[in-house]
Amino acid sequence: MKKHYTRITIIIEVLILVTFMLGGVLFTYVTASKEMKTYMNRAGNNLTFSLPEEKYHNTEEALIKYVTFWHWGYIVDAPVTDMGFYGRLELADDIVLDTSRDYCVVSKSGNGKLEDEELRICTFDGKIFDVEKLYTPVINADCDDIFIYKGTLEYNGKTAELKDISYRDTKRIPYSEWASGEEVRCTVLVFAENKKEEKLNREAQVICEEFLAGLKSGTIPEMKKEDIWTSYCINRCATSAGFLYDIYVFHPVQIAVTSHIGTYIVLLLTLVAIEVVIALVFARLYKTRNEYEMRSNRLKRGIAHELKTPLAVTKAYMENWEYMDEEERSMYAGKINREVGDMNELINTLLEMDKIDSGKVKLNREEVELGSLIQAVYGRIKPLADERGLEVTFKTDKEYVISADLKLIRIAIGNYLTNMVKYADKKAEVEIVTNSNRYRVEFRNDSTNDDKNRIDKLNSNGMGVEINENIMKLHGFKSGAEMQGKETVFWFEAEIV
Repeated sequence: MKKHYTRITIIIEVLILVTFMLGGVLFTYVTASKEMKTYMNRAGNNLTFSLPEEKYHNTEEALIKYVTFWHWGYIVDAPVTDMGFYGRLELADDIVLDTSRDYCVVSKSGNGKLEDEELRICTFDGKIFDVEKLYTPVINADCDDIFIYKGTLEYNGKTAELKDISYRDTKRIPYSEWASGEEVRCTVLVFAENKKEEKLNREAQVICEEFLAGLKSGTIPEMKKEDIWTSYCINRCATSAGFLYDIYVFHPVQIAVTSHIGTYIVLLLTLVAIEVVIALVFARLYKTRNEYEMRSNRLKRGIAHELKTPLAVTKAYMENWEYMDEEERSMYAGKINREVGDMNELINTLLEMDKIDSGKVKLNREEVELGSLIQAVYGRIKPLADERGLEVTFKTDKEYVISADLKLIRIAIGNYLTNMVKYADKKAEVEIVTNSNRYRVEFRNDSTNDDKNRIDKLNSNGMGVEINENIMKLHGFKSGAEMQGKETVFWFEAEIV
């Protein structure tokens, strides 16, 4: 039976898990699709904004300065989180400038007006300082009309190595000669501020290179890809001086999960809570079913035990009936009648138990005084105690009023008293004690108890125990049984009225 409940629990929990997973997948797909459209529009707007105008198309110098400072500068100033960027400028003679590393635009602004011809570009051999603007840095290097070549840049006691640039064999002069003592400002363009952005930028570079390889092979690759796993948008700008390629790449599912992490945590906690509740419910059902089967087995043993004696006695009387005298027959007929009466009472008890188990019994509560009720019920059982020579005492010296169904509580007390007397060795006792706002009624008898039969003895007192448990549960009363030294105690507790 345990395997059956375990199997059902696993099946239900797996179904719920699959349902939550499908729901999570659907939620992710919807949110990722929404994020994909939003980011794609944002990428398209960023890539097409601040493209070089016609006047910057004719010379490499104008195109390089505009793209590196104005266009890519705008990309840096208007960053989009969770998106990788790669920019590539292809010039004649296979000269390529790109954004694969940070660089700096140096400008003279002595006349208060920034002109393109007053710009110079340098790249760094490593990372630059954690600042966006450098004012009047000390640069030891050569320069031409576009670039500052290998050397050093010093600012606030820090030194950065400048990377050499492979361009054309142009006329170079010392940087100091170009600066001419004027105020100089450096604008640092940083395209990746952490490992995550570096990884996305490298991914954008790979996609761009695959795109260019497709162009060279004569195919027409996609300029745009919309996919919830990986989306990208490419912009290609052709000029007489060269080609400009920009690309944004992003992962909609990753963005959706990150931006809705709170929702996923709530869903996960809800799933765990539901799974735990189901496991507890089925564990409770299994325990209840197991208890029911144990009670059923005890009931079967109780019925066999209770019916065995009267049937055996009746059978013995009937087998010897024809050999009896008329006077003996009259006496034994009375005994047979008592045995049949006992069996009839047993059957009525079974019917009463069935009513209680099925929930058909409705309590008709009234005020019941326990002391007098116990004495009245004991009057029917006293002959059995006298016959066995038992010493029975009652510690019920005042009124003990509770709210209960008189008929049912009478049956329960009768069962307690019958078991108390029936299984006592020499003496029995009934005691009522006040415990806070409750009365505790204890039915004690002396009996031989040992560890071997301790549990069996508590559960072997016939159907009366089963009926009493149900009656007490129906009233909301606590009840139980325990061993105290050489005494067996059955008890119940009821609230004081």
